[in-house]
Amino acid sequence: MSDIFQEIDEDLRQDKAARLWKAYGKYLVSLAIFIILAIAGYRFIEHRNEENREQASELYELASEAGRTGDKKAAIELFSDDRFDGIMGYAIISKLKKATLAKSNNDVEGMAIVLKEIITNEEIPPYLRNLARLKLIASDSDNYISLLDALIEGDGPWKFIALELKGGMALEGGNLKEARSIFKELTDEADTPNNMRRRASEILKALP
Repeated sequence: MSDIFQEIDEDLRQDKAARLWKAYGKYLVSLAIFIILAIAGYRFIEHRNEENREQASELYELASEAGRTGDKKAAIELFSDDRFDGIMGYAIISKLKKATLAKSNNDVEGMAIVLKEIITNEEIPPYLRNLARLKLIASDSDNYISLLDALIEGDGPWKFIALELKGGMALEGGNLKEARSIFKELTDEADTPNNMRRRASEILKALP
């Protein structure tokens, strides 16, 4: 007798399962397909990203070698390759390299164009954009002096370099009072790097 009830119970469970599958099966299948496609898409993207990184690495080495051998034009063209753009690290460093090469080639305008691309790109970390600002100021202090004050007031990682640069500019311009004040600030500031503090102290001793 118990076998009959067991068979009935199993039939009921099977019927319930069939009804549930009929109601929700298509959604489960869709979910499974979605998961499979998502995993496949993720792996495809990772594979493409890895390929792009490898290509950028090889391209960077070629560009660097061209720069080392003195072929600046070829190096700049290689560093301008679009394949760097999709990889943030290479995109930034390739632009910095281009700026350095342009400067060594006496192309101040070309260097400024590249540095401004970095400065205006808000996706680039602020400390790297400030590094570009510092390089731009150093190349043409007359036109970009306002950027120097912003770096000093910003209290970022380039503050002391910017302050030392401003002191050097005051010294070159014959403004000894301002130069003395700036280098005194560098010697007194607790966070000034030791080598910079020593330089500032030596300059102060040499000032009349």
